Amino acid sequence: MKEIYKKILEKALPLYEKGREGDVEHIKWLAEVITKYVNEFEVDYDILIPVVLLHDVGYSKVPKGSNPFDLDIRKFHSEEGAKISEEILEELNYPKDKINEIKRLILKHDNWAFGDDFADEPVLRIFNNFDFMWMASEKGFDIVRKFMKKEPKEFYEQINEFQRKNEEEGRKWFNKNIEEFYNQLMRERKEGLST
Repeated sequence: MKEIYKKILEKALPLYEKGREGDVEHIKWLAEVITKYVNEFEVDYDILIPVVLLHDVGYSKVPKGSNPFDLDIRKFHSEEGAKISEEILEELNYPKDKINEIKRLILKHDNWAFGDDFADEPVLRIFNNFDFMWMASEKGFDIVRKFMKKEPKEFYEQINEFQRKNEEEGRKWFNKNIEEFYNQLMRERKEGLST
């Protein structure tokens, strides 16, 4: 990870510790896996990685116990996250044009909940692919499942239902490698149900 990304993460982590349970693990997982399945020729890492590292910092301003699936909460945390991200990036002397783009993307990163498929936004398509599949990862599965008060088999089926809805609404995998990674995670979760 580039030094500047490490500095962004260092500034973001205390905010994630104030936010929702599991956010620190979520951000670290995203930062670890995303570059394995997307290369710098497909997208500008200097935009993508800060979006990944900062997208949910706005939850530090959301009252504890709020439902992150509530559309008003989604909108509020995105607005707050865009402001906080701008402050962090300006403090680190990040390029102004990149700050503006990162802020714009963080502001709309959860707009899939409002029907956006991000067809014309490659950074958000990539980001949303991984943000979605977090709940199929080993740690994410348990964190999100417990929040949603679901038994493992029930939650596994819920993820499948979410994916069916994604497909119906036109949200697609950015590339075959990402889709294969998601399928691998779901196979692992399914195997875990039988043990």
